[in-house]
Amino acid sequence: MGTNRHGEQQLAFDFDELLREDARAQLHDWTGAPLRFTTAYYPPTLLDEAFEHWTLLNGRFASHARSHMWHRPLWNSDATTFGEHRGALFDVDLSPGPDAEGPGGLLAQMVCEPCNWHTIASSEDSAVEQWHDHAVPEWRALPVIPAAVRVRDGATLTKLAAAWIRERYPQHLQVPGAPIITERQPFATRHVPRYSPWGGYDLSATALDHPQTPSAEAAVRGPLPSATLRPRSAGRAPGRGRGLTG
Repeated sequence: MGTNRHGEQQLAFDFDELLREDARAQLHDWTGAPLRFTTAYYPPTLLDEAFEHWTLLNGRFASHARSHMWHRPLWNSDATTFGEHRGALFDVDLSPGPDAEGPGGLLAQMVCEPCNWHTIASSEDSAVEQWHDHAVPEWRALPVIPAAVRVRDGATLTKLAAAWIRERYPQHLQVPGAPIITERQPFATRHVPRYSPWGGYDLSATALDHPQTPSAEAAVRGPLPSATLRPRSAGRAPGRGRGLTG
C-alpha cells in the first residue's frame, strides 16, 4: 500500500515536471500579462493566468515573494459587483530579494471590469476606497452606523441593524454590491468584503478621514510604465528603489 502511494506521488511529480519543462520551452510564445511586476492595466483573468503560469514555471513555494507578481489575497479572492462595475483586489510583494533591489514593500491594486480601470495603492484599504470612489461616488455621504448598533450576530445581519439601515440609507444604494459604513474601534479598521446586507463592503468610518484621491477621480486607463527588479550595483547597500516607475 505504501509502495503504491509512493509510486503515485512520483508519477504526479514526473508529470508536473514534464508540464514545467514544456512551459519553459514555450516561454517565448507567452502572450498574457507579464510574468513579473507591472503597473499596466490587465483584466483580472489575465493577472490570474500570469501568476498561475509563473508558479508552473517556478513552483509555488514562496511564490508571492519570489514572483513579485499580482495575486489575489486569500481572504478576499472574489470580486465585488456593483451595477456595471466589478472590482477585484490584488496584492503584490515587492520586497527585494538578497541579490536584487526594487520598489520594496507591499502594494494593492483594484481592477474594475468592464471599465478598463485600475488603481494601485499602498494598502488594500486605500485601493478599496479608491474603487468605491470610482464605482459608488456617493458612498462617502452614507450614514455611519454607530458602534452601539451591532451589525451582525455571526454571519447574520441583526434585526436592529437591518431596521437602522433600511430607514436611513437611500433606496438606490440598497442594491446588490452596495456598501455600508460602520464605526470601528481603532484596532479594527479593515474594510470587510461581502459584509453589507447586499454583499458589498462593510467600510470602516476611518475611511472618511482620507480624502478622495486624484487617481480615483480620473480612471487609470491603458498601459503605465512598468517597474522591474534591478540588479544591485556593486558596493551599493540594499535598499528600496525610487518608486513604481523608477
